[in-house]
Order: sequence, then structure tokens, then C-alpha cells
Amino acid sequence: MLSLKASFSGPLMDRNAQRHRLGFAARRLAPAALAIATCLYAGSAQATTVERIMPRTIATPAAVPHTVLPTTTKVHVDTWAIDDGCGGGAGASPALVREWVTFAESNCGPEASKAQSDCHVKNRSYCYVTQYMDTDWVYGDTKVPVARAAKPSWWLHEPASHQRTLIFGDQEGGGHLLNQTVPAVRDWFRKYVREFYNQDDALLMDDQSPSLPEELYYSTCHCRTTFEIHSNAILRSAHNRMSAALTHRDGARFLQADNTLAPNPFLPQGLNMLDREAGVDGLIAEGEPENFGTLDPYYSTLLDQMAYVINRTTAFVVPMSHGNAGAASQQRSRLVQEATVLLGFSPGRMVDWADLEIGSLRLAVWPEEGIYPSGAIQSMHAPGGRGCLAGTGVVCSTGGHINLQVSPGVYRREFRSCSDQGSAFGDCAAIVNTTAAAVVIRQAWLHQGYRHVITLSGGDIQSGGTIDVTGARFTAGRTTIAPHAALLIAR
Repeated sequence: MLSLKASFSGPLMDRNAQRHRLGFAARRLAPAALAIATCLYAGSAQATTVERIMPRTIATPAAVPHTVLPTTTKVHVDTWAIDDGCGGGAGASPALVREWVTFAESNCGPEASKAQSDCHVKNRSYCYVTQYMDTDWVYGDTKVPVARAAKPSWWLHEPASHQRTLIFGDQEGGGHLLNQTVPAVRDWFRKYVREFYNQDDALLMDDQSPSLPEELYYSTCHCRTTFEIHSNAILRSAHNRMSAALTHRDGARFLQADNTLAPNPFLPQGLNMLDREAGVDGLIAEGEPENFGTLDPYYSTLLDQMAYVINRTTAFVVPMSHGNAGAASQQRSRLVQEATVLLGFSPGRMVDWADLEIGSLRLAVWPEEGIYPSGAIQSMHAPGGRGCLAGTGVVCSTGGHINLQVSPGVYRREFRSCSDQGSAFGDCAAIVNTTAAAVVIRQAWLHQGYRHVITLSGGDIQSGGTIDVTGARFTAGRTTIAPHAALLIAR
């Protein structure tokens, strides 16, 4: 089994990149091994109200009225970025954060106040203050001191014959798995978030794996089960009860996003982790579509997951690409990330997390996120077909990616009206080529006429990056799109 460290692709991995763990290594599990592992479980049942002046509305549960945001100026798609000052956002002014960020994440412990001061001003809130939480794996570098309070029953143990041995993972200096089925564990975390994060809006729930093979991937015992939890259904129920336990002091729910979407079609997909009553109204796909310069090899499944969330639920979905600051692949990764967001875009349902500044402390928001589309000509419908999103390796045969596919592995979506930071510039389209060969963009793929390629100049917003919606010439039948790349075009 490939180690977690081997799955990272560069020396600049910092702890704020490491701490989102779910998507990295599971992608690299051999599909055949995953099929065997998942077949083993095939029989398992599956604060005070403030005025919100955000740029746009995120679809939130009716049970969470204090997080419903009214729509105002559409100056950028919804975005997610680390803004705690120790992992990202250092030097980013409050004005910059308020203008560009929807979810401002903090992962530096209760003492970090940057996101809070950037987002909340007196009675107004400009962005969601989002606290990182891992209520599963507990490592030595965690800011949450649960290990000091834990009793033996709070931990998960290896299966029978080794049931006195704690499940252990040797990554990040070593860690153990908590047993979320124990009420005392859930009570401890509820008290913790109420004491330290009561004034915050949202929680990122990491490692909320929908299946035991994913939950235990990092364990040194290579277990397929634990002594306490022996089915996927029990595991998912434990996650659900933990999410439901984490509330504000007045009982109101936090808005929660689970890092849970499967990185390939061979695993349980995690779509059933959504739970409006528990506050889980968002799902994160980590390391997708880009993971340190590598395009998701199961890109069609990512599109189908996005289409399912948008068409079958009221939740939002967060494609989260990773990349090192200054990487040679950064511009290509930015275009793939932005084009993917546009392929699935639906107001308030798609959140753009382009985590491509790892190794830098800058705020990872980008000028292309200021492209806001409307009047879609093509859209993904709910995915379907025998075995679709069933975790058996079958790719959906109707709806989803099929609705946008113009050639095998090539996807296109057009819009009748687009703006750049609120300034209209006309028609636009996004095209993604997931194949290993360059592709000529054919006029037959397009319902509108286009003359320009949108180009990127410089880096992130904080460092002065910009886009040019007339940056290069586009000619259907002649302009090519590189392998594993994306193109944004305009009239």
C-alpha cells in the first residue's frame, strides 16, 4: 500500500495542506483492491443573528437560519480559502478577504482570530468563518486537545484477537482514531466548539469517510474493520451523530461541509453523508480536479458527483484542487479548476477552492474566479444508468458528464452572458480536455461564435494577478487545447 508521504508531490507540503487528508491517498489505491475491499461491505446498510451581506447565497438547510445569505452583487463565484494567517491569508487585508472570499477557513486553533475579524464586523458578516475540525484522526500536531481528556473507550481498536491495540496511523508524527459511536466523545467536541467557535459560522469536517476501507487506509494494521465498528453503515451513522452533536450554544446548527466525496468510482461515493437536520449541507472533493499538477484520472465521476449534488439535493459541492506555489503547472491547474467550476456552475451550489498556493502564506483566491456566468446553454442533468455512483467502478451512462461531452474525454459548457468582477463581456465557454492528446476545438461543438481565449497574467489576487478576456485569438477548427488541460473562451 502506497504511503501517504509518497502520495505527496513536492517538498513544500505544509501542515495546512497535510491536514486535508481524505482525498490524497485513496485516489491511488489500486481499483482492483478497492473493488475487493468495498465488496466486503456491500451488504452494509448503507448565535446571534447578524446581517449578512455576502456576494451570493449558499444553499443552506432551513434549520440553520443564521447562515442564510442574501444575494447581492455577482462579482465572483463562491470561493473557499484559508485565511488564518498561519496557513494562508497572511498579509491579505480585510477588504481583500471581504471582496473575494465566501468561506474563510481557519486551522490554527482558538487563538487565531484573522478570519473572524476579516469576516465579521459589528452586526455584519461578509464571509463564513469556517473552522477546520477532524473528529476522527487525532495526531500529535492537532490543535484540539481531545487526547488529554480521552478515556480508553474513546479510541477505536484493532479487530478481535488484537482488540487491546489502538488503531494507529504513522503519518504526521503518528495518530489514533476516535470512536464516534461513544456519546462522551461527541459531548467533548460539542463543548469544545461551543466554548471556542460559538461565534463562527461553519465547520469543515475532515476525514468523514463513508466507508471503512477509506477510514482505515492510513492505519498501520491494514485493518478492514475495527473491534467497535464493523460495517460502513455503523461508521456513517457515527459520523452523522457527531455532526448533529456540534451545535452553537443556543442549539443552532453550524453549516458543515464534509470532506467525504470518493476520489474514484470504485468506492462508496459519500453522497449519502448529506444530512440537512445535522447541518451537513456541503461535500468536498479533495485533490480534484487537480492534485499537484495531475488531472483527476476519474474526471467523469467528479462531474457526475457534482451533477448529483446539484440536481438531486439542495446542498453545495466543493471541488478542491491542490498545488504548490510557483509550480510550473500552476497556470494549467488554475484553468482546469476554473473550467471545472463553470462546467458544474449553479448559483449557490458550487464553491471554488483552488488551493494552489501551498508553501506560500498568500490568500489563494484568483482573478479567474471573478468570471460569473449566466444563461447556460448546456447543463448537466442528474446522472443515471445501471450502477451509476454505486461504488462498483461503473461510470454513469446518462446525464451528468454525458450532457457536456462533445468527444470522448472532452467536455464543453457555454453561457449566453458572462462578467468579470461585475463587468459584462458577453458570451463565454469552458472546455476541458481530459485525454492524453491535444484536441482541435471544432465549431460543431459550439452553439455561439467566439473570437478570444481568456488568458491569465500573474498569480493570485493578493499578488496582483489579472485576466484578459480578449487575451488571445480563438478560431474554431484551428485552436487546440493541450492534453489534460482546459480553455476559457469569450466572444
